[in-house]
Amino acid sequence: MKILLLFIYRVLGRLFDTIQRYSHVPRFIREVLNVEDTLDQTRTREGKMAKRRFVYEFRPFEVVGIDYRNAPGTSEVGPARKYPNARSGHRIVCNDSQIYVFGGFNPNISQQRPGNNEDNGSSCLFQELWKYDTIRNSWTLLLDENNDLPLELASNAMLLCGDTIMIFGGSGFPFGVNCSNKLYVCQPRSRPKEMLEVEVKGDLPPPQYGQGIVYCDNYLYTIGGTNGFDYTLDVHRLHLPSRTWECAYECRPNIREDPEGRYRHELAFDDSRIFVLGGGTSDAAFVLSTVPVYDTRTNQWEYAITKPDPRARVPGIPAPRKCHSCVQIRTDTGVEVIVAGGYDGVTYFRDIWKLNLSTLQWKFMKKSRLPFPLFFHDASITSEGCMYIFGGIKFYNNVNVRTHLLYKMWTKIPSLSSIAWDALLHYIPDIHSRTKEQLLEIGIPRHFVNRVHE
Repeated sequence: MKILLLFIYRVLGRLFDTIQRYSHVPRFIREVLNVEDTLDQTRTREGKMAKRRFVYEFRPFEVVGIDYRNAPGTSEVGPARKYPNARSGHRIVCNDSQIYVFGGFNPNISQQRPGNNEDNGSSCLFQELWKYDTIRNSWTLLLDENNDLPLELASNAMLLCGDTIMIFGGSGFPFGVNCSNKLYVCQPRSRPKEMLEVEVKGDLPPPQYGQGIVYCDNYLYTIGGTNGFDYTLDVHRLHLPSRTWECAYECRPNIREDPEGRYRHELAFDDSRIFVLGGGTSDAAFVLSTVPVYDTRTNQWEYAITKPDPRARVPGIPAPRKCHSCVQIRTDTGVEVIVAGGYDGVTYFRDIWKLNLSTLQWKFMKKSRLPFPLFFHDASITSEGCMYIFGGIKFYNNVNVRTHLLYKMWTKIPSLSSIAWDALLHYIPDIHSRTKEQLLEIGIPRHFVNRVHE
């Protein structure tokens, strides 16, 4: 117990030093703690380097890799995989302690499925749901081909509503030929071995993939998508209590000023308006200077003219793109959206931008950059603003390679307690081995303890 307390004191001492770079924490607080900085008092250069690698460092706005493959007990040897294969076209969602990965595609990896003896490409799709535990730094395969999962496993739409995962649409193989308009739900905490199709009625949206979904006031909205030939930006919504679909708005860009159809766009939401960011067709990508906005209250489309970042290189607005990732976080200045990576059919992107939905102001995040151009990946964000990015296709040495790499980035400065918790996980990777009572006894707040012992 004394060792654990010593770790906490060291962590707090370093955290106050770090936070002073970004806020106005008084110096005397650091002095009152009277924590000796023993980690920097090594006498040899080799020792210093080893210590620095061990020392926790809060690095906001930087994309940092998570090395789960070298975690204790992790190995890919044997019939049971310990972490997901490289993939693209998957989807992820997360809460404050778990990341969930569904589906995906890799033409270089064939999945062995019972009764599937045809080499038709469907074996390159991942019929599985993975969970990554951010506290234990470990992956768990929750569901696979032995469970009743959909066969449409690429470019689905996915969100986490409370403890419920919702998965809608998507494509099987061949892409565009086998599409879905079905909704599946899963509650991995209470029923980790079930994924159920929701029985619905009404005017269903057409089977498509590459659409986006948003939850608002008991409605699940789906916007856009493609069947591989035609592209739409129609708005359908499902009233969840009655499980009834309706077509809220059918876009007719040929006869009125409706936005054009697209797929692999991303949606942002500010409680009443749905913003459509980017996306494209097979041979085009849409701009981010003018953003189509659907107003759920008036059932009308409008266009938001975004403002360039005056400090960024002209034009100060992210280039047109599709197959990018997008997350949003509520801040003191309104809802902020973070767009990362993507491509336009020719150019591959590694830049990261932020858009404030209240001011429509873009900001180029100079300190934030993907390690390489990346597209067909996905991202999700915690309630405290930590964004996770997983998988996708990286453009490296003029070759496209699918990955199973996992990254994190703090998109804002979180609370001091959140930083302290992040540091504790760094210094005490086996913190999950402590009992709930032990963690509470040394003063760790209950909501953090509950993440360890859910």
